[in-house]
Amino acid sequence: MNQKLTFTLLVGALLLFNDCYSMEKKYNYGNPYHPSPYFEEDDPQFEEGEPVWIIDTIGNYFFSLPTKLILWNRKMTNHHFSEETKQYLIGYIKQNNLRDVKVRFNQYAPLSEWKRLAKNENINPLIRYTIGSFSLLSYTFLPDRLLAGFVGGDHYNPYTNTINVYSDLPSVVIHEGGHSKDFAQREHRTWYSLAYAIPVVGSLYHEARASDDAINYFAEKEDTKQLEEAHELLFPAYSTYIGGAVGDLIPSPITSVMVIPGHIYGRYKKRSIPSRMEERNKRTNQLEPDLKIPK
Repeated sequence: MNQKLTFTLLVGALLLFNDCYSMEKKYNYGNPYHPSPYFEEDDPQFEEGEPVWIIDTIGNYFFSLPTKLILWNRKMTNHHFSEETKQYLIGYIKQNNLRDVKVRFNQYAPLSEWKRLAKNENINPLIRYTIGSFSLLSYTFLPDRLLAGFVGGDHYNPYTNTINVYSDLPSVVIHEGGHSKDFAQREHRTWYSLAYAIPVVGSLYHEARASDDAINYFAEKEDTKQLEEAHELLFPAYSTYIGGAVGDLIPSPITSVMVIPGHIYGRYKKRSIPSRMEERNKRTNQLEPDLKIPK
């Protein structure tokens, strides 16, 4: 019985996995459901933490090792950002009209985050001050600024509407931006945030949508380099969620080894990027001139 359940879950998740990551479909820029307030001068939308050599070095060379090894990329949770990576996320946020999401590049700001929790009127206060508070307690006492990769890491917090990133990788930061875009287009953000916590299937759906948006965003920009990186990182990253979902039901070694087929499948799909981009361009060229997507 356990083996059947494991197999059924894996097949279902992999079907969702394969169906979502499609470069051939039209990219839709964001249109937030709720009005978005603008940031004030003393509270900018984009902030970066001041470099702290000892903390960032320990975080990069020690605590981040599990994530670096699992996703096989030394820039995972390296606590340093190139201007290129920052501009990728800033451009994505602006082009998708995400005017109310806060972005923190390698920043630890618990006091500011508690204030944002109190101000986020798009989440029901009961949920905000219970589940949301729990998420901030973890952020406060187990800071990703130091522990990312070992405890926590790059993530979007819907209860404070904040993107926290620590990896100098455009595909990773755009993936987190995809979460904020996904939430921004929901009328009932409270229920959508609770759906993420549903055992087995909750995280799989949300993570698939965020990665799907990232891959399609790079395809829209015809950014082959980042498309290849996204396939190498986001596919195995998603497979860890599949493994975790199986582990929620049945303790199994598959929880840790699921990343292997993710790496294999991601690199297999990467080989088809040229042909898929060609197919995408054919479809775009068939549109009427006034319907073509602006670059």
